[in-house]
Amino acid sequence: MLVWILFIALIIVFLALDLGVFNKHEHVIKSKEAAIWTAIWVTVAMAFSGVIYWLFTEGLVKNPTNLTPNTAVLKYITGYLIELSLSIDNVFVIAVIFSAFKIPALYQHRVLFWGILGAIVFRGLMIFFGVALITKFEWIIYVFGIFLLWTAFKMLKGDDENFKPKDSWVFKQIGKIYPITSNFHGHDFFCKTKRSERCHPPFL
Repeated sequence: MLVWILFIALIIVFLALDLGVFNKHEHVIKSKEAAIWTAIWVTVAMAFSGVIYWLFTEGLVKNPTNLTPNTAVLKYITGYLIELSLSIDNVFVIAVIFSAFKIPALYQHRVLFWGILGAIVFRGLMIFFGVALITKFEWIIYVFGIFLLWTAFKMLKGDDENFKPKDSWVFKQIGKIYPITSNFHGHDFFCKTKRSERCHPPFL
């Protein structure tokens, strides 16, 4: 348990440094800067394999399958590289989202940062409730499959070139419950305004 607490704390520190220190002031991130930071974070991830080796060598983690330190490191690196390669398709999805919502390059890092955090939280919830649903209703896995195929078809069809988020059904329904604006207010996601005005995130 202590190992997991320290691990999560380290992740939180890295996230705080990323947004609160290294990217405290908005700026357009060029290809060179992006490549440098990518190399840094990949290096950190690879260096973590040393921690994995040490944990298994000292017996500080549960090891029900009796993995050797070398095997544990190999599994970690393999899993990391697989996830890294699978995340490449997310770059395309992110580009589509930024284009649809017309996010200025100046604010893309900030939006991406909080978007990823939100995705982690909601992915965890989806996995938790999804597994519970599949366990109770096995047929629902086909519903999930059909939904994925439908969204893939919509993206392939490419009818959303002139998509306007503020005209979408979801935007209108949320607007009935919570005030939302289609205008930017700097980098703020929330802002105070007069009751007669509508204000919310710096996009849409």
